[in-house]
Amino acid sequence: MKTKKNAGKLAQLLTLKEGFVRSSDGTKIFYKSIGKGMPIILCNGMGVSTFFWKYFESHFKHDFKVITWDYRGHGRSSLPSKKNNVSVDFLVEDCLAVCKKLRVKKALFIGHSLGTQVALEFYHQHPEYVRGLVSCFGSVGRPMDFFYNSPLSKYIFEIITTLSLRFPKQSQYISRLLINNPFWYQLGGMLKMINTGLANKADAQEYIEHIMSLDSEFFTKLTRRVQAHSAESVLKNINVPTLIIGGEDDTFTPVWLSKKMHQVIPDSELFILRKGTHIGLVEQPDLLNLRIEKFILENFKTYKPRKRAVSDSNARPTGSKPVALSS
Repeated sequence: MKTKKNAGKLAQLLTLKEGFVRSSDGTKIFYKSIGKGMPIILCNGMGVSTFFWKYFESHFKHDFKVITWDYRGHGRSSLPSKKNNVSVDFLVEDCLAVCKKLRVKKALFIGHSLGTQVALEFYHQHPEYVRGLVSCFGSVGRPMDFFYNSPLSKYIFEIITTLSLRFPKQSQYISRLLINNPFWYQLGGMLKMINTGLANKADAQEYIEHIMSLDSEFFTKLTRRVQAHSAESVLKNINVPTLIIGGEDDTFTPVWLSKKMHQVIPDSELFILRKGTHIGLVEQPDLLNLRIEKFILENFKTYKPRKRAVSDSNARPTGSKPVALSS
């Protein structure tokens, strides 16, 4: 039994590839690929690195080629040499460079939050690469228009980011005080940014540490470009299998945005995660993995899931509780 387990680990190591590729403007983009089979390309949320997909990767790497990559200025990818080379279009160029480096001909694209905009824009520009789409807690564009369902959110965002660019040092100092305070986890729960009854604090802490490591000027410029972007015109023309996942308690991208996307995209599927917030990927990974696996099984007939032992399945974070599936 131990020999088989070690053999499995060795097989995975043999499929592991990671490194850097130059994007169209020369920016170094980090990528990682593990497993073999149908490629799945994962597109991160804003301010997040590849660690947010660790439960997904653990579940799917045995049957698929799971590809993660860092946006420019995030994680192990470098900042662009030209400060204005920050936009969804540039993120699409980065993703295309990763596809070419790994010789991906066609893949399932899964996006979380901002990753939904990136995946939709990628489909718009390079549909020949896309076998299917999955949106996780994302919007089609202009995300700050809907933050907390407030009509004031876009104006507050405009004021804050304008001041941030004008007074970068002061802005970074204030941001650190607000984010890196002793009660950030409890505050996140009160504001429904995190479901503290389901999330593992260590996962949320990893996100906080990563976002605090980003270049503040770059991050502010990127958020403004993301806010100016919309892929809404793409939706009605999507002709690949599409699954839309929304969170019942998502305050960043309210659940009605997922329902609206579902109404517009032809033959799309909708799944609402009960008690799910914007970080449902790490709050209820088991449920999401099962729903995505069901979507793959029903839409891509070449996929035959292997039998998993209980110890081989994606482990739920310590301290989290199971929640019933909601369709």
